[in-house]
Amino acid sequence: MRMNRREFLGWLGRGALVAGAVASGLPLTGCSKKSDSPKTINLKGIEYQIQDGVISQATRGDGQIKLGVMADLHAHQGNSQFFANQLNQEGVDVYFLAGDLSHSFGDYEGAKDDFNEILSVVEPVAATGKLVLAVPGNHEQKRAYDKALEHLTSKYSNVVDMEKVPVADLDDLTIVALGGNANSRFCVPDGYLRNGEDFERLGELAKQYQCDKPLLIATHIPQKYRTKRGLDVIDRGINVGGVDLARVRKAIGSKFAVSGHIHEAYGLITPDEQPVKQGELSDRLDFNPGAVYDHVGRNLKPAAGILEFKEGKARAYILNR
Repeated sequence: MRMNRREFLGWLGRGALVAGAVASGLPLTGCSKKSDSPKTINLKGIEYQIQDGVISQATRGDGQIKLGVMADLHAHQGNSQFFANQLNQEGVDVYFLAGDLSHSFGDYEGAKDDFNEILSVVEPVAATGKLVLAVPGNHEQKRAYDKALEHLTSKYSNVVDMEKVPVADLDDLTIVALGGNANSRFCVPDGYLRNGEDFERLGELAKQYQCDKPLLIATHIPQKYRTKRGLDVIDRGINVGGVDLARVRKAIGSKFAVSGHIHEAYGLITPDEQPVKQGELSDRLDFNPGAVYDHVGRNLKPAAGILEFKEGKARAYILNR
């Protein structure tokens, strides 16, 4: 049985993906219609509206958009400040923080200093004044992440917690996001452990908001790939990505994705794992920019990335420190 929009949003609001969103009314602009009483913010002359788990861009764009992607920040304030500044100089329109903001792991009592760790890496990005979209990773405990993002979103109008607002319906791009991890072994206690239903909701959101502009699936973990080109290949040459995410992406015909989590598996490929050169426009693109900080001490350069959409295609670049 097919649900209408109101029934769908009511069902979605009861799920983990949008636990903090209001599950009533109609969605906003872009691929959908307006609803009542949105929260409006204005950032450097661009107006956005937030309601019912969606942030929509009210001001028309120019047909292209440039994302600054920072993944696996792991409480390294210096690297976060560096890449926030560098990406701003590169003219990014929006930042996406792809999870693992904090460093702590395995603190069963509830995150020793995750609150301040998260603030230390998000505030340099927020200070740019650009729109900042954030998701949790497998290092964030719910209590610390919720407290930190509540503080940040109240202090900075440009920071959006995509755990509560999982859709960014921008003028030139739609982003549907899900943080956390699907493997309990690599998820902190009381963290964002995801299951098949969470990814099903992600897929339903993607179908709901697919229209005539690119749709980006933005997650902390990558999907499970099948070759050693995959963005989920660890040092031992094993593919460790999300099976449910791969299934959902295949079902919706997903062309564009961004993820982090696997620090060493940075790069650019198509969804069917063909290589893509940096700066090359492609009608299909999966991107992992690498880690802002490799907390396990391997010889990996700190990295962030630019993901640019133009005329329905995408290109990406990796920036190193």
